[in-house]
Amino acid sequence: MSDYRQWTTLRELDAAHGAAKGTAFRSFKRLEAELAEGRDYVVLHQLHDRMAIDALRRQQRIYPGSLNVVLLGRGAAQRIGTSMR
Repeated sequence: MSDYRQWTTLRELDAAHGAAKGTAFRSFKRLEAELAEGRDYVVLHQLHDRMAIDALRRQQRIYPGSLNVVLLGRGAAQRIGTSMR
């Protein structure tokens, strides 16, 4: 299991930009077609990645109610952060 330290969570992006919950997710959805899964972002699924999701939750890197989790690579996080402004 990876610790995903090199990836940014949507909660972290919301916090970094002083944005309301869901702002980074909506920006991600707008740009998703331009991004490549596995390179620009990773999706952790509640059924297959429970341990990783629980670890991120304990670290308070994701929202408490998150079931499936999107993690962003550095470039994607920057693009999404820019689109949030």
